[in-house]
Amino acid sequence: MKICICTTPIRPVPTTFPPFGSMAIIQSLRGIGEDVDFFNIDYFRYKHAEIEKYFRENQFDIVGISAVVSTAYAYTKYLSKLIRAVSPNSVIVLGGNLGASAEIMMRKCEIDFCVAGDGDFVIRELVQNLNETPPNYTRLRATKGIAFIDDNDLFVFTGYGAKPSAEEISWPEYAILEADGSLPYFISEIVDKRLDGHDRSLTEGARLATVNLTKGCVARCTFCHRWEKGFRTRPVDQAIEHIKMLKEKYNVRFLDVCDENFGADSEITNELVARLGELDISWRCAGVRARSVNLQMLKHWKKNGCVTANYGVESGSQTMLNIMEKNTTVEQNINALIWASEAGLNTVVQLVLGMPGENDDTIRETIEFLNKISGSLRLWSGKAPSDLISVNYAQALPGTPLYEWAREHGYIGKTIDEEEKYLLKISDTDAYSEDHFINYTGLPMLRVLMWRPWLYAEIDFYNFSERETKGLSILEIVRYYMGVSQDRLEKRLLKGSAHFSVRFFYWLIGGKLKPVARQAGYDYVTESGYFNISNSIKFAPLLLNPVTKKYFFALLAIAVALRKGGSLGGISRLLTDYLYWSISGGKRRGPTVEPKSLRKVIKINVRNSAIDGSDAMLPLRKGR
Repeated sequence: MKICICTTPIRPVPTTFPPFGSMAIIQSLRGIGEDVDFFNIDYFRYKHAEIEKYFRENQFDIVGISAVVSTAYAYTKYLSKLIRAVSPNSVIVLGGNLGASAEIMMRKCEIDFCVAGDGDFVIRELVQNLNETPPNYTRLRATKGIAFIDDNDLFVFTGYGAKPSAEEISWPEYAILEADGSLPYFISEIVDKRLDGHDRSLTEGARLATVNLTKGCVARCTFCHRWEKGFRTRPVDQAIEHIKMLKEKYNVRFLDVCDENFGADSEITNELVARLGELDISWRCAGVRARSVNLQMLKHWKKNGCVTANYGVESGSQTMLNIMEKNTTVEQNINALIWASEAGLNTVVQLVLGMPGENDDTIRETIEFLNKISGSLRLWSGKAPSDLISVNYAQALPGTPLYEWAREHGYIGKTIDEEEKYLLKISDTDAYSEDHFINYTGLPMLRVLMWRPWLYAEIDFYNFSERETKGLSILEIVRYYMGVSQDRLEKRLLKGSAHFSVRFFYWLIGGKLKPVARQAGYDYVTESGYFNISNSIKFAPLLLNPVTKKYFFALLAIAVALRKGGSLGGISRLLTDYLYWSISGGKRRGPTVEPKSLRKVIKINVRNSAIDGSDAMLPLRKGR
């Protein structure tokens, strides 16, 4: 059969994370002799006319769309309808996390089948069954791991299929990326020869590659959608052979270990780390669990080439950690972050705000937590912490307890039309934007939007106070914000995006445009796209004067409303709701949230769409 696997755009700018999922499916199908093309829209960002021409000319028997995240819904709908219009006989199969909304995908888009979970084995059986015309629904119902609409117009999910064991997980064949010319982007030459401030210089022509050494995660965070149950660690010998290949064939000297859960099996991890040291490979890792490490382990990592270890800390409030089902304590998070610095490793603090149950008290607890570690983090030394901390607002994704909690309490509708409306709302937005955020907290939206800049201001203020003793006068604060305004004006003018009135104002205040010098090299923290690093105005100066400190929240409310309101009406609505809430005592509204995992309090509502009276989507809704 003639088959194409294509990707969908994930973020505004492609990250350097290779399309491992698509590559695994291509490798699996080629392993049984199928002819498979790769159309990497996420990397190449093809225009509409190019995509239309490609599918019109090729007339594939099967097109597999890889939709890794649920924010790809609008694009996936557009793409499936385009394919159907120009290649009406193509069978369109969806893979990736968007499949958690399988019934919507098939009722509202031109998707014929969804693959749930690891598709390596499932796709082989599905493709073989699709050789039959018309479709044999008896065989399809017996094919585990797929969802479809049957000949009675009923939604069917066949249950989760077999997944590769740790030994069977395929390693990526980079010839796939060589064929379309994208390999130099995904295995890229290192610009900064001292990555992340590591004390080991890298040779000329050295390259960086991303690797996955484990599959799955031992945790089940209530905001995180993942298909796999359980955790699999690939054999150390296999991992080392793969890394040796990268080193010898592509001159890879630095690894991004982008596991969802690195280090959970301490024995295997310590052996792997020692052998990485023998290869003289530098590396950084993400997805480290705070409860899985100790100082001795992290020193072992550092000794054997580790530069950075990043944790999913998420909150400094034990209440919120419980609601998120992090299965960690605030103390464990503090220890893990401090131990990383003591071991000589960098770490980026990552937080998630705005889950149900979040309030000013839990935000204060998170601020106190951050202040406790402030003097211990290597990256924060002598810098503003707000420039080096990643803070996101919680996003309700299908297949998570958070999504089901939002449905249960009316924040997301329960019909297919209402759910699609939500998926369209969160589509094609930067995952780090607040535009998609549903306010589950019972507090005014403006107050919730103030949390992030409030947190930044407090930790910058604390960090500054630890190093300096003096405050700021009103005049110094005014000069600071005038300087910030001038700097932003200059950047807009240099980009050529400033309106005439902005140019005139800049001339009026005596601005003299000078090119802004860009620091050489590459900053992983601020430029990789993996973190949501603030580049907004600093509000810490307002806390350095007794007068502005007294009116801090009022000033912050006005500033945030002006920035986030979008229009005069939007600004007015934010401020009016906030003012009414303040005057009426500052009480929260909406459903009460128990201080325990959302998974333990939700009741998944069904639509009674399946033939036996139960909801066939239920296993997908429950997720892990």
